[in-house]
Amino acid sequence: MALYLQHVLDTTKSRSSVDSAIYGIQWAHNLTDVPSPTNSPIVHAISRASKRIIGTRVTHKKEPISPDMIRNLVDISNLDNLLELRNVCIFLLAYAGFFRIEEVLHIKYGDISFHSAYVVINLEVSKTDQLRKGNQVVIAEGSNDDTCPVKIFKRYLSHLESSPVDPSHYVFRAFSKTRSGHTLVSINKPISYSSVRDYFKSTFKDIVPDIALFSTHSLRAGGASAAANAGVADRLFQRHGRWKSVSAKNGYVEDSLESRLLVSKNLGI
Repeated sequence: MALYLQHVLDTTKSRSSVDSAIYGIQWAHNLTDVPSPTNSPIVHAISRASKRIIGTRVTHKKEPISPDMIRNLVDISNLDNLLELRNVCIFLLAYAGFFRIEEVLHIKYGDISFHSAYVVINLEVSKTDQLRKGNQVVIAEGSNDDTCPVKIFKRYLSHLESSPVDPSHYVFRAFSKTRSGHTLVSINKPISYSSVRDYFKSTFKDIVPDIALFSTHSLRAGGASAAANAGVADRLFQRHGRWKSVSAKNGYVEDSLESRLLVSKNLGI
């Protein structure tokens, strides 16, 4: 029994798999009213060990997307193609708003409010908003028209449904192929995460050094890292990313060499 649990731990790298195996075996023995090997002290020791081993395992976070990579993304994309325009818009919003991809995909028309030189996006559902109070993310227009997330967002929306639009409709829905290009499907359902993940890999594989080191979460981490290295105040930085703690925020930031050198440069010696 102990050897089997060790095998489960080694192959799955998951302590929940070990617990599931223990509970399943215990249930089967209780059902037939025979003593269970899961009551053995050795089995209990394996269970405790799995929590220590997995709990201390180093997690390998994905590399952040850099501003240069974002510029390359726009340069190689055909924004006259509605499918490519949609994907670039998703990636830019995730980068500029510190969004998780799932948050971008669930944006509805009623969540968007354009203002002079910026856009406000209301998040109804967010991983960090457990009480469902809602969050508002403000994104300013950029100085570069080519990579400005607000202007590209407006450009994307201008190609979609004619006014008036239904506030409950998702903005990023699937497309159907037509002779002239693409058209938005009528079914009110956001694009699947797996589809966007595939678009991310196919789009960025020629931009980043090794696509295996990057994921859609690299966009959120990239925007956070760029803001931190630009000296954005911590309070504003943390609010923009909807992080509840400083430690959670810091986990997304990769400090640039220049910012790390500032520490020793400002020691007065």
